[in-house]
Amino acid sequence: MSQVSIDRLARFVKWGIFLLPLSALIVGGSFWGKVLFPFGGDLFFPFITGKNIFFRIITEILLGLWVFLAFFDKRYRPKFTPVFWAILATVFVLTLSTIFGANPYRSFWSNYERMEGLVGHLHLFAYFLVLTNSFLKYEDWKKLFFVSLGVSFIVSSYAYFQSLGFIRVFQSSERVDATLGNSTYLAIYIVFHLFLALYFLLKENRGWLKYSLFSLIIYEVPIVFLTATRGAILGLLGGGFLLALFYGFWSKNSKFKKISLGFIGLSLVMIVSFWFLKDKNFVQENYVLKRFANMSFKEQTIQSRFLIWSISGEGFKEKPILGWGIENYDQVFNKYFKPELWSNEPWFDRSHNIIFDWLIHAGILGFMAYASIFITVFYMLQRSFARNEVVVFSILFLIYIFHNLFVFDNLTSYFLFFSILGFINFRYRYRESEISAYRNVDISKYKVIPNQLHFIVPPLVFVAMIFSLYFINLKSLWASNALIGTMKNFSTRGGDTDFMISNFDKVFSYRTFGSGEAREQLVQYTNAVLASEGISEQDKIKVVEKAIFELKKQIEDNPNSARIHVMLGNVYGSVGLFDDAQKTLKRALELSPKKQQIHFLIADIYLRKNELDKAFEIIKTTYELDPSYKEAAKNLVLISIISGKQDFAEELLQKTYGKTVIGDEQLVNAYGRVGNWKKVKDIWELLVKEDDDNVQYRVSLAAAHLKLGERNKAIEVIREAMAISMDFRPQGEAIIKEIQSGKSF
Repeated sequence: MSQVSIDRLARFVKWGIFLLPLSALIVGGSFWGKVLFPFGGDLFFPFITGKNIFFRIITEILLGLWVFLAFFDKRYRPKFTPVFWAILATVFVLTLSTIFGANPYRSFWSNYERMEGLVGHLHLFAYFLVLTNSFLKYEDWKKLFFVSLGVSFIVSSYAYFQSLGFIRVFQSSERVDATLGNSTYLAIYIVFHLFLALYFLLKENRGWLKYSLFSLIIYEVPIVFLTATRGAILGLLGGGFLLALFYGFWSKNSKFKKISLGFIGLSLVMIVSFWFLKDKNFVQENYVLKRFANMSFKEQTIQSRFLIWSISGEGFKEKPILGWGIENYDQVFNKYFKPELWSNEPWFDRSHNIIFDWLIHAGILGFMAYASIFITVFYMLQRSFARNEVVVFSILFLIYIFHNLFVFDNLTSYFLFFSILGFINFRYRYRESEISAYRNVDISKYKVIPNQLHFIVPPLVFVAMIFSLYFINLKSLWASNALIGTMKNFSTRGGDTDFMISNFDKVFSYRTFGSGEAREQLVQYTNAVLASEGISEQDKIKVVEKAIFELKKQIEDNPNSARIHVMLGNVYGSVGLFDDAQKTLKRALELSPKKQQIHFLIADIYLRKNELDKAFEIIKTTYELDPSYKEAAKNLVLISIISGKQDFAEELLQKTYGKTVIGDEQLVNAYGRVGNWKKVKDIWELLVKEDDDNVQYRVSLAAAHLKLGERNKAIEVIREAMAISMDFRPQGEAIIKEIQSGKSF
């Protein structure tokens, strides 16, 4: 290749890298998604899938082009720095943990909800390689970060429009999430850009640029607070305090000293004031302030985190060296599930702690490799940056680590993290190099004389790139398009079962990791079909058979997934295949022996088979796992009533609720099933007191009086209902006539 061609190719690679920050704006099916990723279309998990596939496609293309550059020009070949070896070691251990982990397929591919897995980390490593060996000048890095800062301004503006109610908030009405679809993702994304803006604010001399960067910081700081993400907010406040300490005590600039010391004093006053005012109405009525005011170790969210981390510790002890493989945390969570977690979501796929996540993903070796990235980065910062620059980046990494002690990474945070790692790598690599980052150099000595490899390797790289683009990205993209299209047809063409099954078959035909999530959606569709009165029994059978077939295939792919066994057991139970349901649910129970949800499902099958003693025993066991779980207590009361153990039921009601009668319609059904109409009447009387204007409750109470032979009481209750509702009067008169004639209604 001529030098002109090499230079053009290098510029093309750089422009490709400049596109990557735009991934933060991509939402499948949205305006920005269609502009930046026009062939993406509507996507399943639109905030995750579009960003990741866009990033992967561009990274793969750039990797292929970079290989050409490296072959023909030595300047673009890798130089092995400490952080390079740390990242390589991390990817290597992740690869081993994937191969020897609990589910290699899932570890490699992940799913649409996360889009991480080994394939995600390989793309991040590829990005780091291309980035660090294509940007040879400081100006290249500055352009990249300025593009990213510009994108962050758009993202922040989007968040402000959400806070003002002009744009829908996707995750929670009280917490902005912008184009990232998750408040915690947005919080750390903005924190990264605040420190990038601060870095260039300290480094740049042009007045207009310093003013712009300062304005951007002021503009974006409130966004972190509007996300109500406590880890990021506390990290940012702590980071600001550390910065103030540095400039207050070590800065030579007297103006900086005064501002910093003033900030420290103001911060302390605000903390003390907040402590005394935390119970005031203006604090409790503000969602963000309330989250901090009510924060304690007894809070449910914090308590659940401790329980989840203890589960992670058990999983680590079982597989301490290489862990379970990335994306297999669900197996750990189910196997060591703590019954006290009954109030949380039933299926966790992350420990929400960066330390435990890495210990589970890749064992102690993976955690050490990951930790070495930070160790090498802090070392390289000290060797190649000025003191104030070291402070800025060190505090940023400390906030990042603190934030991740309570959540987990995603592409947008990973991208910024690796970009800054690349920049630190650049400064360290060229601090004493003959290739200066700040002056022109003679490049003639870096030309490469072509040999046979130059005619063999580039074509192979091109073929590998095409292969990767198709099998890793395009098929996944098409499957995601097909799946979201299928889901949109639920409401419009859900009754056409042949059409819907063919839609699902289209998703399965791509043979991607998306098939697992498509099977879960097929179960949702199956439940809707079974509940529909307008679909024939023959069509229902076809849908059920399809769901069973696909779930069995999913179990073959992931035999240790309790969740899939639960889904299959539910489908079996819904169509009366009780023996198959029992067998499948018992396997789920083996995989997650303390999860109450599975106990309830097995007990329900026993009930439907009229095996009351077995149902009682398993519900009793479930209750004893955690007696504070009122749903388990109520279920035990119900099965006790049906099984003829009414004295036991009343004792349990007294113990759990402090009384023997509670307003619950399920209890009405249970007492009605065994003919205890006195209890039925007592419960309806309680429900009427709780909801005095409910006509139907009074009608049900009248029916209970009739069962007890109290006809006058029944007529009196019906007349009370007629007094409440004029519309009910004709029906009430008819009911009274039936009662007076000696009939029931």
